[in-house]
Amino acid sequence: MGNFVHHLSGGMVAGAVCGAAAYFKLQTPLADATAFGVIACVSSLLPDIDSPHSTPNDMGFGLASVVIPVFAAQSLGFTSPSKMILTALALYVVVKYGLRSLMSQFCVHRGIFHSIPIAIAWAALVYWGFRLSPVSIKNAAAASALFGFVVHLMIDEMFSFVNFEGVRISPKQSFGSAFKFTAPSLVSTTAAYIVAGLLVYACLRDMRLM
Repeated sequence: MGNFVHHLSGGMVAGAVCGAAAYFKLQTPLADATAFGVIACVSSLLPDIDSPHSTPNDMGFGLASVVIPVFAAQSLGFTSPSKMILTALALYVVVKYGLRSLMSQFCVHRGIFHSIPIAIAWAALVYWGFRLSPVSIKNAAAASALFGFVVHLMIDEMFSFVNFEGVRISPKQSFGSAFKFTAPSLVSTTAAYIVAGLLVYACLRDMRLM
């Protein structure tokens, strides 16, 4: 499988592609195009948060513990600074320590997080995070998230099949374990599809309302 440097390099390329496409093709503002590039790059590291001692795990939960309170405060429409601060601190603790602890106990590396349903769920979650933005911005953000996530899976599969010192080899035992639709655990697979389905349904409702 690819290491952190490989995934970061792939993510930077994916981010550049998404940012350039948004700015030059969709004519989005520079700030939004830059955000799409960052989303794609971060998404390319996201599947490895299921590895408890990895750099993406540290970065992912650190970033989520900051970003999630911001979106929550925006969605709840708080006008009281005290409520905003208390809510943000509570969510920071829940995400940084609670969710991270749960993941380390119930997830395994290259499990359900290296799968297409989680990629779809992540894209839908990003769409929902941008739901107060114009339609083109929401769609571009979700597409960037999905693209970056899939780039990670593709890099892992390439390293499971090709020796990058120049010699092509037969598929390793790990081939197919990254780019997949199910995990060995029926519980985690079912949970992934339920979460993805609910998030996609919420996005579809938002689209119809718009």
